[in-house]
Amino acid sequence: MTDALPDRRPWSEGEAKAQGLAGAAAPPALIRTFATEQHREFFPRLPMLFVAGLDASGAPVASLLRGAPGFLSLPEPRRLEIAAAFPEGDAMTREKGAPFGAIGVEFATRRRNRINGRILAASADRMTVAVEEAFGNCPKYIVPRALLLGDAGAWTDLPAFDAQAQAMIAGATVFFVATRGPDGVDMSHRGGPPGFVRIETNGALRIPDFPGNRFFNTFGNLLADPRAALLFLDFPAGRALQLTGAARVEFTGEERFWTFTPRAARLLSAEPFGT
Repeated sequence: MTDALPDRRPWSEGEAKAQGLAGAAAPPALIRTFATEQHREFFPRLPMLFVAGLDASGAPVASLLRGAPGFLSLPEPRRLEIAAAFPEGDAMTREKGAPFGAIGVEFATRRRNRINGRILAASADRMTVAVEEAFGNCPKYIVPRALLLGDAGAWTDLPAFDAQAQAMIAGATVFFVATRGPDGVDMSHRGGPPGFVRIETNGALRIPDFPGNRFFNTFGNLLADPRAALLFLDFPAGRALQLTGAARVEFTGEERFWTFTPRAARLLSAEPFGT
C-alpha cells in the first residue's frame, strides 16, 4: 500500500501554518516515506516504544510497548514488525488500516526517531505496520537514563485528575503527546526541568514549547484537531499516567505555549521502566 509514496512527504497544511505563526521559515521536506538504514538499525536496539493510535471514538490514544531488544524490527524499509503485547485494558484500536504512530527514544545516547503509518495486521502480541513516514528529531531535552525490561502492565481508570496524578506531572522531566492530523496520528516527545508543565488552578496544564527542530508536527495537528492524549512516566515506580482531552495552541511573539484540558485519566501499573 506504500509503494506509490514519494521519497519525502511535503509539510502538511497545519504544519506550514504553525511554522508561519511561529515566524519560522519552512525547513526542507525532511520526512521520508520509508525507514532509512539508520532507522532499521536503531529500532531493534530499543526495549521500549511510545505509541499513538485512535480509540473507538476516533480520539488520540497514547500508550507504550515493552520487550527485549529485538522486539522491534524493520525487515523492509516500509514495514515495521512489533512483537509485544499492549498493556491490559489498552483503548487503542488495532484494526487493519487504523493509523499508528511511534517514537523510539534511546535515552542513554539521547537519540530519538519517529515512524508513522497504518496497521496491516495485529494479534494479541504481534503487529505489522506499513511505514508511511520516518524521521529523526534533535537530542534536546532528553535526560539520559537506563531503561529496564518488564511486563506490559495494566490500565485502570482514575475517577478524577487527583493528587497522585498531579504529583506525577509536577515532577516530570519528560512526557509524550499523541495527536491526530488529516493523514494519521503522531507521537512526540517533550522534555524539560521538573515543573516545566504547570498545573493551573482549573486543572488545565500549561506547557511551554521549547525551541526544537521547527517541524511543528504536533502543533500542526492540534491546529487541525485539538484532541490529544498525554503520557507521563514515573520510571522507578513503573507507573504511567495517560490523560485525554483537548489542547489550545498559543503564539505570543517569540514564546509559544499550549494549554491542555484533561477530560479523562488512566494509570498504568507495571514493573519499573528505568532508573
